[in-house]
Amino acid sequence: MKLRQLAYFVKVVEVGNITRAAEQLNLAQTALGIQIRNLEDSLQIQLLDRHSRGVSATPAGMLLYDRAREILQRIEETRRDLISLGGEKVRVRLGATPSILKLIGTDLLVAANEQLPGIALHVVEELSFVLTDALERGELDYVLAYDIEDSPGLRRIALMEEDLLLISAPDGKDAEQDVSFRHAVAGDLALVSNRDIIWRRVHETASRLSVDVKITYQVQSMEAIKALISHGVAQSIMPYGIVSEEIEAGELIARRIERPDVKLTLFLAHASHKGLADERLFHAFIYNMVDRLAAEIGPYAHPIDRISED
Repeated sequence: MKLRQLAYFVKVVEVGNITRAAEQLNLAQTALGIQIRNLEDSLQIQLLDRHSRGVSATPAGMLLYDRAREILQRIEETRRDLISLGGEKVRVRLGATPSILKLIGTDLLVAANEQLPGIALHVVEELSFVLTDALERGELDYVLAYDIEDSPGLRRIALMEEDLLLISAPDGKDAEQDVSFRHAVAGDLALVSNRDIIWRRVHETASRLSVDVKITYQVQSMEAIKALISHGVAQSIMPYGIVSEEIEAGELIARRIERPDVKLTLFLAHASHKGLADERLFHAFIYNMVDRLAAEIGPYAHPIDRISED
């Protein structure tokens, strides 16, 4: 067995599909298939059941999957420990959404420098679905993103729920007045993409209520969406952080959506076979940052009780 084969095998089992696993590993499907076949041949046992929907692990495959994750985790921990012993900082790639970084980005970087002396934190800003894809491809170590789906290849910790808001141009109405979901989706909406978490949450809620969603503009740019709102030609559904400065300046107004309310859940996630040697210290740092984030968001944030790691 080779470590590379074990890493490939773990990815295939987690994804359940060789084609998609090859895409995430940036490999040709044929090459990945050969590596898995070679692994099976070297062990002289079938590890995967092939079927029309993809692949699934055999009992022997599940045993190898569990052991391989442990092996890869230990190797990653050893690598990071050796780097620390050599006096170098461990590089950690953290992804976070624009709404988070707009509110606490500076605090996060300054606090990391003070509280995580052994870590060189590299922060990447992207939308939640982009961050999740990057995490699955191994391009990020941790992500702070919304509504991350449960996956056997990821470990996730729920940190906070956040209300989504209807954002519009000032119109003389009471900005503190809540609006119904039906009202929120009846106007000319500008949203990002059908892969975006907000798009999905809005359409899932609308489907339950048998309500039509009027999307007039689909724009892959938050700044362009805010410009459309400012010109009074569209409204949007967003988290507070994206438009906090414009709301404080009176350029845009935000209304909480109710009947029903629409919330997102913020998670910290990382690959289940990766992690820091002193994960508790890093988690404590993230929890502190989320507390600061909740304070900035105010009444729209609802922190989730945390399980002690002592």
